[in-house]
Amino acid sequence: MEELDSVQRYAQALGLVVHSRTILVEGASDAELFQLAAHLELASTGIDLVGTDFAIVCAGERDRGGTRGVIRELVTLRGLGRTCLLPNGRPRYRFVALFDNDNAGRQAVKAARELDTSLLEYKDLFRLFPSMPRPGNLDPRAIERAFAHANQKYKGLDWEVEDLVAPSLLEAFVAADPLAVIKSKTAEDKVHREYTRDGKARVHRYIKRYAMAEDLVDVSSTLKAFRFYLGLPDARASAQIYHLNSHRM
Repeated sequence: MEELDSVQRYAQALGLVVHSRTILVEGASDAELFQLAAHLELASTGIDLVGTDFAIVCAGERDRGGTRGVIRELVTLRGLGRTCLLPNGRPRYRFVALFDNDNAGRQAVKAARELDTSLLEYKDLFRLFPSMPRPGNLDPRAIERAFAHANQKYKGLDWEVEDLVAPSLLEAFVAADPLAVIKSKTAEDKVHREYTRDGKARVHRYIKRYAMAEDLVDVSSTLKAFRFYLGLPDARASAQIYHLNSHRM
């Protein structure tokens, strides 16, 4: 059996499954929603958005999670990863953080950069937006400009993972459980809802129970965008190659 490297040992001790490209998110429900979208996409189209090279994990449960947990684990895993190199000398791992685009998320990006000035937004630190564009190159400044342009009409709108779910499914949930929502705000064609603590748990249970692949298209699109930001091959092309090869066998 191949010996675990320092990143794998650390991740295993925390109960995390990391791959060569890993996104750290604030909570378990966020990670589970991305994983659900990937599962439904695979079942519906045969396209594997995560595979063996891409993972989405939460930084920790309860007090060990949230924005502080993401920053803590991002810095730790990046530090450990500096000693894990491929035969060609390139880093074996790349870790990025994904925060909600709310006040806590904006403050987290600032705090992370103050803690480690090598961390760059739109390269190592991302906030979730209604539109996650894929510009022509991976230069952080180009990505930042693309984000600003694509989300200009949503300026001032907070955005969280739950907001990516199809409006029809969320509206059905709110109609059945109106007390789960504290308030909502609309910008153009997008709606952000703030849920009570229990309400957030209930909406995630509702999504798990009733969502189909078409209800999580924007969640899947976000995963596809991150494959681009992390320099991974296009998932559709990989799936086509797999199916072509399988027919030849």
